[in-house]
Amino acid sequence: MVYHSKGANAERELMHLFFEAGFSVVRIAGSGVSPLPAPDIIALKQGRIIAIECKARKAKNLAIEIQQMHDLAEWAKTAGGEAFVGWKVPRKGWFFLKPGQLHNTGKFFTISLKDAEKQGKTLQEIISCNF
Repeated sequence: MVYHSKGANAERELMHLFFEAGFSVVRIAGSGVSPLPAPDIIALKQGRIIAIECKARKAKNLAIEIQQMHDLAEWAKTAGGEAFVGWKVPRKGWFFLKPGQLHNTGKFFTISLKDAEKQGKTLQEIISCNF
């Protein structure tokens, strides 16, 4: 339950950050267990749609199930939006990655923290489209 709480708290934090940047934001609680594909966070502003799968992990690598990544990409495509994985790392902050930046291992899509630090974008870059 602590693990779920950490993830839900990270999602709520991200909601507030987008809201403070002028976006309308919704969090889809339980998106990971819903039978329908849905991102954790949807941020909208003046026609722009950002779908985010959030992860809060203190680890050297991030792994996301293949189906979850496909669902995120499909949802964003159908909605006409942008898909991102948002990885919150304690004491380092948020890294935002496009699904194509993660590597398909056959079971998971993965990325190392080192690569996420190099390739990931900040919230400010995502908000201002500097990527």
